[in-house]
Amino acid sequence: MSNGSIGSTRVRRAMILEEKPICRAAIARVVVGVGGFALPALVSSLAEASTEIERAKPDVVLVDLFSIRYDFEGLERLITGHSPISVIAIDDRANPAFARLVKDAGAKGYVCKNFEIEVFQATVEAVAAGGGHFPPMPLLDAPSRPTTRSVGRLSPRQLEVLKCIAVGMGNQEIADTLGITLGTAKIHTHAILKLTGARNRTEAALIAGRFLVPRHDSE
Repeated sequence: MSNGSIGSTRVRRAMILEEKPICRAAIARVVVGVGGFALPALVSSLAEASTEIERAKPDVVLVDLFSIRYDFEGLERLITGHSPISVIAIDDRANPAFARLVKDAGAKGYVCKNFEIEVFQATVEAVAAGGGHFPPMPLLDAPSRPTTRSVGRLSPRQLEVLKCIAVGMGNQEIADTLGITLGTAKIHTHAILKLTGARNRTEAALIAGRFLVPRHDSE
């Protein structure tokens, strides 16, 4: 995308999608610290980002996954609708399933808020230069196994448990959230792994992220 310049110095542009003002400010400071970046454009939603991209023409768009409620389908629409934008997904903590989903959506990088600043900045630099960077994680290079059919075999309660697994809840947290016993939560989790063919909770989260998380059903 086109960029402004000051003299002979090329000014790179970034956009940050983050709903929390203090987090936006912190991420902006990290990005500017890479060097060569103007102050980033700041937005708080996918809809706002879609509009602002046309005006700001960013080299890099950093998208906080929690701020978009892990809407991977919406992220993919943003990327395909404004090709060839380069997107880096930001997560609260490393999740191989979510890293795989953002990669499948077309993102060029994946970072977490607990990464060292130097690692965060190196990813921004790599993506801004036309490359990409994903941390070494399982599932990133493996073929996808889950299907909509496997999810459709789950009961309504099992789907609720799967949504909880998708956001990283343990069995006790699931029990507390859904008002069930710990034993029942464990039984549902075991059944979910068996019915979907997921080998572990990480793969179950991958299934949930692909088919369930983008939906915002009322409770």
